[in-house]
Amino acid sequence: MFHQLIVFFVLSCSITCQDPPRITPFNFPHSPVIGRSSLVYCLAEIGTPPITYQWLRNNEPIDHQEGLKVTIEPITSAFGLVIQSVSVQFSGNYTCIARNMFGEDKFSAPLIVKGPPVWINTSSADYKAHHGSNIDLICQAEGFPTPQIQWIKKTGQIRSRESPIGSKLSLKNANKQDEGSYECLAVNELGSITKSIMVTISVPAEFKEKNVAVSAKKGNLLELTCSADGDQPVTIKWFKDSTPIDKVDPSRYSITDAPNKEGTKSIMTVSSADVKDDGLYHCFAENSFGKDERKIRVTIIEPPPAPTNFAVQQVWSRTVSVSWSRPPESKTSILSYLIRYWKVSSTGVNDRLNEVNISSSLTLYFIKDLEPGSSYESTIIAINEVGLGVPSAKISFSTGEEEPTGAPVDLVVVSRGPTTARLAWRSPPKNTWNGKLIGFYVGYRLFDDYKTPHSFRTVYVGESNSSHHEFFLTSLLKGTKYSIIVKSYNSAGTGPESQEVTVETLAGDVPSSPRLFVSTATIDSITLGYSLPSNAANKQIQNLDLHFKEGDDSSWREMDFFVDSKEIGEYTLSALNPDTVYTVYLTASNENGVSDPSPIIKTRTSRSQRDNFANFGSIFDPAGNGQFGDYRDFVSILSIIIAVAIIIIVIVFAFVYVRKAQLEAETKPNFEFALASQTGTLALNKSIPNFGTERRFHDSDNTKPLMHGTMTLDHGNQYPVSYSNLPTESRHSKLVDPSHIYDFPR
Repeated sequence: MFHQLIVFFVLSCSITCQDPPRITPFNFPHSPVIGRSSLVYCLAEIGTPPITYQWLRNNEPIDHQEGLKVTIEPITSAFGLVIQSVSVQFSGNYTCIARNMFGEDKFSAPLIVKGPPVWINTSSADYKAHHGSNIDLICQAEGFPTPQIQWIKKTGQIRSRESPIGSKLSLKNANKQDEGSYECLAVNELGSITKSIMVTISVPAEFKEKNVAVSAKKGNLLELTCSADGDQPVTIKWFKDSTPIDKVDPSRYSITDAPNKEGTKSIMTVSSADVKDDGLYHCFAENSFGKDERKIRVTIIEPPPAPTNFAVQQVWSRTVSVSWSRPPESKTSILSYLIRYWKVSSTGVNDRLNEVNISSSLTLYFIKDLEPGSSYESTIIAINEVGLGVPSAKISFSTGEEEPTGAPVDLVVVSRGPTTARLAWRSPPKNTWNGKLIGFYVGYRLFDDYKTPHSFRTVYVGESNSSHHEFFLTSLLKGTKYSIIVKSYNSAGTGPESQEVTVETLAGDVPSSPRLFVSTATIDSITLGYSLPSNAANKQIQNLDLHFKEGDDSSWREMDFFVDSKEIGEYTLSALNPDTVYTVYLTASNENGVSDPSPIIKTRTSRSQRDNFANFGSIFDPAGNGQFGDYRDFVSILSIIIAVAIIIIVIVFAFVYVRKAQLEAETKPNFEFALASQTGTLALNKSIPNFGTERRFHDSDNTKPLMHGTMTLDHGNQYPVSYSNLPTESRHSKLVDPSHIYDFPR
């Protein structure tokens, strides 16, 4: 009856209605049974025929989807959908669309089939890819509720820059780090499934850096490195200027290959780089997946050559300007110049080395802060990236002098008589000379006369290198107090004056210089004779001081002896060493002071008899068990023996000749001998000795040994020797100079 009503309604509506279709709502079973078939109909309850139908699953037509079938009810023309075997994969939203010429209608109903995830599409379990390629790993699963996909790398972490999107994991520009085991996990509330995929990346041989430039200093170690990445085995071959290294010079180049987990590292070394090692080197790396090339440009460089034309342009007292020319062009540019200069002292010893580094753009420089009046030497060196080059030719220059800036020091003044004062001082510190000292100005004035400037006398030192100086200021007033100063000077001017020192001349006279001579000299003693000029001052002499020293000793010894009011006397130095030079001089003193010294005498003690014959015994060395000593002594003794032998031979021949003549004379007649006697033709016998005695006398001047200088008895001159050679008294003088003036002769 129901079907008849529907047919009647449709027929009547088809005649009288012009309506669009309207679908009757439908539903799927609430809990479909997995594995069984399911049927649902789609029917338009209103609509002007003809009406067409279409089924969609998840908005996709189901005409060609496996497991789904569309049927038409023959009685009602309802459009049915048949699911032949219900499974989770058919879960989704189903839509039915009805259309006629007046419009369309659609209705959707969900089909929910709950089940655990199942794989529907996955990548191969062993996935291989090339280095640098893009990789997409797929793990598609279905189930209801829809499973969630997670990606995990078992042998490390997934690169942060590559994130999985749903069921696909994309690896862009894959490299060796991406190699490993990946696992995808599909999970819903009913269960989970996993899938493992092993990704293998094949890496061809490759150099990360294709071109490089290397420089090496000539003579140094040259080391070239080629590190190629890639799967083993990776082989590396070396070429120089397109020629295999093993054909260039195998003994010169050493190659070492060291495989590692990234690839292979090859090192080529040359123990001592040379210009012939300059050139272009190639490294060729190759493995099963590819090959690559690396180029190394090698430049052998040397330190720069020396700058040329290094010369002095102008010299001042503390500054000098020097210039030079750039060295010839080399493979590397000049980075800077190094000027070295040092002071040369008068003894030829170099002072501290000074260095100054200047820009490579300069060819003229002013060397400053030099010392005036000093000699310097200098050289210049070019510097490049290798280091210091060859020094240029050395130049010498002397700075101009300036006035001395230091004053003489340790000035000591002692009165040496009523009109004479003895001055002793030291030169200023040498670094304040500012040149070469020519001499000193000795200034003096009356102590209380402040308005009168000092009067000066010049003391010329010449070429003397001594720092000790002495001067006798004469023609002073008796018993007067004076102010004394000393200033040094050089060619530039005069320096500051020393500290002022006062001295008062004596009110009385000191003794005159005594005369000293050598009377006799024995093995261990020297007898000295002396004479004192007769004047009023000498009559007041209290004692004599004999000063002497042995050989080259630096210290003087002193012997005091009293005068017994005689103008002539002797004194014997005893307990001396044989064959030794002694230096002596004599001074006299009274209540007013010490006289000037006598002239210096040098004499020598006699040699012992044992020493005189020592040379004859030295031909044999006693310690050598009769062996010959010095060869030269042997030759000397041999010459003496030969000479003596010749003399003996001559005497023997002469004796024979004379004896023969006597025998011949005895055979002559007596009258012939008498005749010869009467006529005076008998030859005189010249061998008859002279039996008289020669005149002998003692001359003290002739018995004196050789001395330096000439002794004089000119008593009118109070200072018979150079003042620069006068001694410094220690017992009667106030001078504090510890050294003796004889130790520093001018």
